[in-house]
Amino acid sequence: MSIPAPAISGLEQFFDKILVVTVPRFKERHAAVAKKLEGLPFEFFWGADKLALTPEFISENYDETKARRLQRQGKALNSGEIACSLSHRMVYEAMIQNGWKKVLVLEDDVLPLEKELDQLPDALQELPPDWELVYLGYLKHETVTPSLKRKQFFYRILASLGLMRWSSKMVANMLPRPFSMHLRKAGFHDCTHAYAITISAAEKLLAAQTPVVYRADDLLSSSIQQELINGFITDPKFFDQEIFHNSHLSSEIR
Repeated sequence: MSIPAPAISGLEQFFDKILVVTVPRFKERHAAVAKKLEGLPFEFFWGADKLALTPEFISENYDETKARRLQRQGKALNSGEIACSLSHRMVYEAMIQNGWKKVLVLEDDVLPLEKELDQLPDALQELPPDWELVYLGYLKHETVTPSLKRKQFFYRILASLGLMRWSSKMVANMLPRPFSMHLRKAGFHDCTHAYAITISAAEKLLAAQTPVVYRADDLLSSSIQQELINGFITDPKFFDQEIFHNSHLSSEIR
């Protein structure tokens, strides 16, 4: 498996930085992802290791009460989710500190979808000047079906009655919408293994995640659904996660 040269060139020219979020102790993951991304000029970005998080550090950087209120399921985040959220927050901080305008964020279990990647440069060129976030890989709501439309209608009723945590605006923005040949307006999606953001998005995401109150992927979706960030998804997807192809592997960040 290899990334086509035009895709490598397109990514290199479009982004200031390409970062792979991981932790230092998982050296075997570094070798594996470097092989999968061969030719791509990426840098490893050291995130938060859940084994290094002390109770005091978590207490200072995580608001469990607010997290329970904001999460759809009303649950607290576990240590792995806190570490993942902190790792991505560290990327946002680094963008602002270094003045990086556009950054592609990948996780250490990312898997390029070779058959689709020849379309990637066209997708990037279709992004409007005011884009702030684009998923190059994601799960959930890939296809808008009649069943999902009915679910959204039911959620509208619940939201109007105050019976769910999402607002009516968030429900209205739950499903992706057509935009261009290779892009759709983003809705509610899972995963953070392959997405790109601008510095304006980094500033908003950092503010919303200080202290940590969202799972990393819920932060992105919530910001999009509230129309705080102008977000898109690529169609097709260009990156997947290794776990969906090799079940014995998983993201070391998570």
